[in-house]
Amino acid sequence: MTDSSDAPVSTGTSAPAPRRPRLLGVAVVAVVALALWWSLAGRGGIDASISLVTSDHDDLACASEQTFGRYRCEFRAPGVPWPNPPAPSDRLAGYFTVEQKLYVIPGLFAQEVLASRYAAEEPRKVPRDQRPRFSAACKLKVTDQMRNFQTRWMKNGDWGHQDEAPVAIASNCRIQ
Repeated sequence: MTDSSDAPVSTGTSAPAPRRPRLLGVAVVAVVALALWWSLAGRGGIDASISLVTSDHDDLACASEQTFGRYRCEFRAPGVPWPNPPAPSDRLAGYFTVEQKLYVIPGLFAQEVLASRYAAEEPRKVPRDQRPRFSAACKLKVTDQMRNFQTRWMKNGDWGHQDEAPVAIASNCRIQ
């Protein structure tokens, strides 16, 4: 018979496992999550093809009390302009991509290629419905989200409610 006093005594606890593999796993997950957040937040930019007509330069507008840094709609409410209107390059307006995704973009026609296209077409005074539709491929950097605002698609047109849309800064536009 074995004496029980010679058997190892168990305290119910085991030696702590090495923590390095667990910390490395947490670090990897954190880096992947940060990279995903960075791309979803628009830091890397989104490639978008925006559907346009040069008359959009004068027709499109939005109405909202919301401001995003220096960017804001031309109107505080439908048909009610701001007392100090935003500069054209800071003026938000709604634009649809060719995939029908709405973005609110400040000063899109300030992009050199779009300003040139507008300058070439505007003096001819071609009616809106006879102007050619084109698309502009731009890099969009999403900076915020606009909620509960109004859009106007024609200068004398009705205003329509929009639930929400990303606010995005356009760069590197080129005509397709």
